[in-house]
Amino acid sequence: MNSNYKPFFTIAICILTVCVSFFVAYQISGSILGKSRIIYLADYGGLTVESIKEFEIWRFITSQFVHVHQKHMMYNVLSILFLGVLLERKIGFRYTLSIWLFAGAIGTLFTTQFGSPPWNTGTGASQAALGFAGFALVFYTVKFRREYILLAAILFAILPALYLDLKTAGYPKPGHSLSFIIGSVIAVWYLYKSEKKEAVTKYEQS
Repeated sequence: MNSNYKPFFTIAICILTVCVSFFVAYQISGSILGKSRIIYLADYGGLTVESIKEFEIWRFITSQFVHVHQKHMMYNVLSILFLGVLLERKIGFRYTLSIWLFAGAIGTLFTTQFGSPPWNTGTGASQAALGFAGFALVFYTVKFRREYILLAAILFAILPALYLDLKTAGYPKPGHSLSFIIGSVIAVWYLYKSEKKEAVTKYEQS
């Protein structure tokens, strides 16, 4: 871990998620801790298939900042914060951004396929959090098996999310599962590129 590297991106998206989600909750419910009914969240950046067909690509980003339940939002933010701070110091800004953007956006879009209008709006940071968890689990298994802080952060992100999915839907939600897989794939790619770079460096030094 590079202790001198500051995980600015992780901290920034966590702060932004809290601020935007509280603001939207206040606009909809009159309280920053109030419930933001999902039927209104498309007006505040939530993602729908129709909006993407209209080339509103920015919703891939904004949808990850708005939430129905603010307590759930705080759990998502803590999951991203714990994992992101640990990972960003190891893998840098670009890969951290890639996990958040691709795992979060694609997973959020996928969730829109499992509801009927107007409840087919994709929102929330759960997908990104599970993308980080997928990356971290592969990373931990392959390279950092003795970093128990990283393992604790992985379990913190996965176990409550899995419990909530089983409690509410009876199975792991498809969007969450897809995001976890995407994060895992990014980790495999990162490890492959790192090993290839190390091999080239050793060859050049020999």
